[in-house]
Amino acid sequence: MDNNKDFYSEKVKKYTSELKSVKSLNQRLSLLRLLFFVLIIVAIVLGISNKWGAITYVVAVAVLGIFVALCIVHGKSQRRAIHLQNLIDVSQMYISRTEGDFCKLPDKGEEFIVPGHDYANDLDVFGNVSLFARFNVSRTAWGRASFAKELNGDNKSRTNDEIIKRQKACEELLNKREMLVEYEAVAIEGKASKMPDAVISLSDSGKPFSKVHLAIMFMLPLFWLIPIILMLSGSSFGTASILLVIVINLIFWFVAGSSYGQQLKAVDGISRQVDAISNLYGILEKEDFSDDYLKLLTKGGAKDTRKASEGLKVLANTCSKARLREQPILALILNAIYPYDIYCGRLFNNWALNYGAELKVSIEALATMESLMSCACVGIVSKEYSFPKLKDCAPDSYENAYFSGEMITHPLISPENVVSNSITLDGKTALITGSNMSGKTTLIRTVGICSLLAYMGAPVPATCCELGRMRIISSMRIVDSIEEQMSTFRAELVRIAGIVKAAEDKMPMLYLIDEIFRGTNSKDRTDGAMTVLKKLGEKYIIGMMTTHDYALCDMCEKDLTNIAYYHFSETYENDGITFDYKLRNGVSHESNATYLMRLVGIM
Repeated sequence: MDNNKDFYSEKVKKYTSELKSVKSLNQRLSLLRLLFFVLIIVAIVLGISNKWGAITYVVAVAVLGIFVALCIVHGKSQRRAIHLQNLIDVSQMYISRTEGDFCKLPDKGEEFIVPGHDYANDLDVFGNVSLFARFNVSRTAWGRASFAKELNGDNKSRTNDEIIKRQKACEELLNKREMLVEYEAVAIEGKASKMPDAVISLSDSGKPFSKVHLAIMFMLPLFWLIPIILMLSGSSFGTASILLVIVINLIFWFVAGSSYGQQLKAVDGISRQVDAISNLYGILEKEDFSDDYLKLLTKGGAKDTRKASEGLKVLANTCSKARLREQPILALILNAIYPYDIYCGRLFNNWALNYGAELKVSIEALATMESLMSCACVGIVSKEYSFPKLKDCAPDSYENAYFSGEMITHPLISPENVVSNSITLDGKTALITGSNMSGKTTLIRTVGICSLLAYMGAPVPATCCELGRMRIISSMRIVDSIEEQMSTFRAELVRIAGIVKAAEDKMPMLYLIDEIFRGTNSKDRTDGAMTVLKKLGEKYIIGMMTTHDYALCDMCEKDLTNIAYYHFSETYENDGITFDYKLRNGVSHESNATYLMRLVGIM
């Protein structure tokens, strides 16, 4: 991780130095533009006053040419400055990810929160300090949505082979650090933050072009021969015939051109998006990926030997032409001269026929690629990482009820403070005891997050990890609901009942319960917890439960055989408590509640 931090720090230095040079160049170009603009004005004034005759106009044209060239060069230089600033910002965000500085990671993904989700709220999937905030590097709407779906577990039908395929892709991507920075910077510039509904709609609009409209497009320009001939022959009807041709063009514009109004209107919202998608595919196509899955995604939906960017460039050029008629007056002038809307409609129609079907696949492929980039980010910013091994068994086999992690760490804790632990769950529930703040909840969250990342094909923050395919479900962060008139205890009952109900599906499951039934008296808590443990004591279920209820531990030792006991401990000093956050075997009967109350002055 330190090497990655150094890599991005060096990139920030490099881009900052180049940006300084480009800004200096831009200042000089601005002054030159101003100078040549003044020279143009002077040349025009001299030309009007006939001071130097025709030579003045020659000089004015030459100066104008230089001014236009300066504008073009200056424009490119300004875009380079913007790109360099984005490269700096992206690199600095990678540094923030490695340091766990969530204040500098603005994308929280809160719009993807699903109320009542199996685990998302408990495992901090979305929010200020969340998996999405730390690992999401996608800047397009479709990429963000794809990564959010992965985090929400919309991959249950994925086979182990497909997960392994994603792992191999992630493994190559996390070694493409410079490309990932470039890709994200270009995506920012594309401002593709909205879903491409208009683009998708346009791709479905392809149909054989109307022969009548095709005839109009080719025949109307021929009418201009009439005023040309009349004017050359000296006829007095030349001017009137020009007006007649304009009227004819406008009539056909209102009648026939309106057929393409929807397509032309869509250009307003898709032009920048199309440019962004095209540029992003251009970056991917330059990369020499060795992984077959990445090659397939880079191909997008393109057929035969052509590239995904090819059809996108055609659409981008078509959008550029269509945007000429965005201003009503210019649209009127263009269509008065030539059936321009019909011409643009034909371009869009031909694009939809030739490339429309490819676009949907290309966008889906790009979304998957960005999701994989975000998965790869786990390995880039984690203290240590490994790609987990999946149990080779049938999806409904009880052998899937297995998790083994060596030196697993919680990915949302600062690298300076995070502590690694190892644990194996094999057809049993881990009952974890220990004092407040000792690390119990963090551990069960870590196991849940490692399992979630594994099913996404992402690396996990661990030196080694093996697990089966299981449904992850939790009851940890319980809150009351005034709207539903539900107390905290009743809300927890509903949550626990959902876990028990899920177990009835008889499919492999990993459950995570923190401080079960904390909102009721000790006897009811113990009896209720025992009932839950018995109902979840099937061989296709593994789980982790934290508790301060030592009576529960005593009953479990007496009546249940599928419980593994672990605990966390601490040491007491005059000025406070020291936790080492290391998992140990057995049951702890220690409590620091009295000490903490004394420490804050309650006792």
